[in-house]
Amino acid sequence: MAISKNIAYIKYKMGMMLTLPASSINKVNVSENNEPLVNIKNADVKLFFGDRLKNEKQVLLRKSVADMLFKAAKSLPQGKYLIVYDAYRPLQKQMEIWNKKFKFFKDKYPEESEEQITKRTKAVVADPRIGYGGHQTGGATDVGLCDENGQELNMGTAYSASEAAIRTNHPVNPFAEANRKLLLRTMQKQGFVNYPNEWWHFCYGDKMWAAYKNKNNCLYGIANEDFVK
Repeated sequence: MAISKNIAYIKYKMGMMLTLPASSINKVNVSENNEPLVNIKNADVKLFFGDRLKNEKQVLLRKSVADMLFKAAKSLPQGKYLIVYDAYRPLQKQMEIWNKKFKFFKDKYPEESEEQITKRTKAVVADPRIGYGGHQTGGATDVGLCDENGQELNMGTAYSASEAAIRTNHPVNPFAEANRKLLLRTMQKQGFVNYPNEWWHFCYGDKMWAAYKNKNNCLYGIANEDFVK
């Protein structure tokens, strides 16, 4: 039987749960504020972009999220920069990522059932067949740290890896630990919430953000091309 949203939050804050259950996130109500999606490639702050985004003309986030990201980038110590791996992601792209990750786990664990593979996939990718995740709202972004040449800094694992060490607080080498702490501190200072299962995932205004802030309502529902300004 699913526990209540408030009890789940208390258990999470007490360290009795590693993450909030999906049921807590799904219970958040959407109070869409119709904030536009803006192109962060037009920023006057130096940002780097991962392989999937570096050749894209548009990389979109809700305006408040973009402004917070710019402030985070400007606040980093000299010689350190943000590299953006992902931002707004339409449902079609989400389905492609789901299918790719599902196949990865199916190939890696051929003895497991479809249900077990689905569970593994859901742990790292929002299931687009039953709803939408933060990236579809424009309120979530995946980021890391890099140097002035765009060379990624040691974060303990590669972005989008599938191993236990991708958890934000998982033990990693001292260099990676320092970089994770810097990234976490920098993003949280601007109001972002980190998803504890992924050191790179930060959100604001979506259901996950609201759940981890113990709010009943969020600011952003699913976005589409009509939100682009």
